[in-house]
Amino acid sequence: MKKDLKAIAGGSGRRALLILLPLTLVVVIPAVYFVTISLMPVEPGAALPKAIAAMLPEYAVGLDYRQGWLVAFTELLCPLLFLSVPILTGAASASYAFVMERESGTLETLLLTSIGPKSVYGAKTTSCTVLSVLISAAGFLAFTLTVGVADAFAGVRFFFDLEWLMLLVLETPVLSLFSVVFVALTVTRVHSTAESLQTMGYLILPVAAIYLMQLCGVFRLNLLALALIAAALAVLDVVLFNAASRAFTPEKLLERGEPEE
Repeated sequence: MKKDLKAIAGGSGRRALLILLPLTLVVVIPAVYFVTISLMPVEPGAALPKAIAAMLPEYAVGLDYRQGWLVAFTELLCPLLFLSVPILTGAASASYAFVMERESGTLETLLLTSIGPKSVYGAKTTSCTVLSVLISAAGFLAFTLTVGVADAFAGVRFFFDLEWLMLLVLETPVLSLFSVVFVALTVTRVHSTAESLQTMGYLILPVAAIYLMQLCGVFRLNLLALALIAAALAVLDVVLFNAASRAFTPEKLLERGEPEE
């Protein structure tokens, strides 16, 4: 685990990806939005669309136009930005820990030691998941500071509630583990770290679809829905973890197939 964490943090490009990408999602994008909302001209009598207003919490009733859009962005779109962090950092760290080591040939040395492939797999999965969770937690602190300042200037209630607590405590760990084991499961099917990093987009699609459908008014996520999603992801994590563990064998990992033309 220590070796993997040092390797992931060793390259400037890898550090930049794992630091700048979360900061862009949870600090830069919200900050730009809040500044834009504060400076945009508002016509007298302007109001939120009824469909958007109906999805907001009770405390948003009676807020003015700018305040309403700030709350709408925080409640409806910021969860998608935040949940992208464990997905992206989990997939990126796993790509570096699994695929890059296979590319460099050092994975062969590990598999030929007395440690055993299952122990190697467990250590890599644990280190990548822990790193992803820690980055996500740090990102949430930065996000809280950004949104807290915006809420204070706009004069609206602090955004944190039970739904955000569930996102932080339940959804973040299972999404981090899911991303890591998904990449581990595909390690024998990709030929480069860059190809493995492309899986990040596919992993985000289901989460993006859920929140975009919510934004369109198809349904509204609540505490029960978030708990059910977390439970389903936990079960899926166990299934994928075991499947990737079974596939993590020297015979499969040391095959050096050439990319198809």
